[in-house]
Parts: sequence; structure tokens; C-alpha cells
Amino acid sequence: MSDIADYCRQVEAYLIRTNGGHMVRVVGVGFALVKQWADDGVPLSVVFRAIEQKAERHKAGMSKRPLRIEFCEADVSELHAAWRRAVGLTGGAELAPSGPVVEGAAAVAEPKRRPVSKVIERAIERLGRLAGRLELPGEFRDAVSRAIEQLSMLREELSRTRGTAREQLLERLAPIECDLLAQARHAVAADMLRDFTSRAEQELAPYRDRLPPAQWARAVSVTVDRSIRDHLALPVLEL
Repeated sequence: MSDIADYCRQVEAYLIRTNGGHMVRVVGVGFALVKQWADDGVPLSVVFRAIEQKAERHKAGMSKRPLRIEFCEADVSELHAAWRRAVGLTGGAELAPSGPVVEGAAAVAEPKRRPVSKVIERAIERLGRLAGRLELPGEFRDAVSRAIEQLSMLREELSRTRGTAREQLLERLAPIECDLLAQARHAVAADMLRDFTSRAEQELAPYRDRLPPAQWARAVSVTVDRSIRDHLALPVLEL
């Protein structure tokens, strides 16, 4: 984990950019919260994603006040838990950079599932904007259009399905997201992909000596995917 002061500065800078330039300082309670995230080994990419996620809801609620970092605490906690599951770090103590890896630790509590209708609606809106970006490769835009069609069909089927059958339909979301991310890796420039990989390795450096090679590679891959998703404004389909 980077120096705590630098970590806090980067979080503050991202928060200011997300607020359209409003000078919202990370001080007092906010600083203590961000310092705790740094101490807990929360990757900056996770914090940035949480700020963006909370900002979307903040704006949708027609709030006229800039978003404060304290309001992002629940989103950071939820996304950090999702990141830990994604990279195979399902315990607690093994995640702190200063502590040893502990096998068999208690599993992270599952976050509340987001309303599927809103997830799909927001995903279709985002993908619609992405499909119109003519500077992106044609194959990727075709994949985006295909995902929009799949999500539209899924939304229609879900509207008239209940129970176990509905849960089975929801299993289609993960393959759609995986296909989009796979296509997105080919859509970004090679030098940008190398930069994302370098940043991911730097961000995850505190865990390198304590993760098996396969788990380390997976952690880097998941973090790179998050950077690609943020760069292209791809939706998150995980419920």
C-alpha cells in the first residue's frame, strides 16, 4: 500500500474530480475513514469505483451538495468485500498488509443484492452510450450491441418470471459481463493495458510474497479488469 498521505491525497483528488471540481477536502472524520481504508489494504481502484458508484446515486437523488467521502463508506465496504471474493481473499486478517496470511478465516459477509431491474436498466443506458463511441474498435462495439440485446431480452423474461426460474435467468448476467470484459481487453491500446497491469502490480505489491502464483495472477487480472471497466465506463452486472 502506498504512503498513507499519498493515498489520502489521491482519494481527495478523485473525489474533487467526481464532484466536478468542488473542493471537498478529506479532513477530520473523513481523513480518519480514508486512513482506515489504507491501513486495511483497500486498493485505490476499489475506493475510486465506490466514489463513482455513490456519486451516480447522489446525482440521481437530485442532491445539490457535493458528495463527501463519509457518504461512500458503505460502498467501499461492499466493493472491497466483492474484490476480496474475486481475487480469492475471503478472510479478514490475511488482507491487512502488515499481517500474515491466515488460512481458514471466517468468510466475508455477503453484501445485499442490488435490485436487478435497476442494474439492467443502468447497464443498458451505459452500454447505449458506449456503442455510440465510434473511436472504439468495431468488434468491441458489436459486442456491446450484442450485450444490449441480451440484457433487453433478459429484462423482458425477468418481468414475467418468479421463483427458481428467475434465479436461473439471473445466472446469465455473469457470462454477459465476462464476454464484455474479454472484448474490452482487446479494445484498449497495448500501452494502456501495460500501464493498467503495472499499476495493478504496484497496488497489490503488499500481498505478492503471501499469495501463491496462481492467486497473485488472478488478483492482478481482476484489478486490471476493474481499470478497463472504469476507463470504458462499463457497467457492473454483479448483483
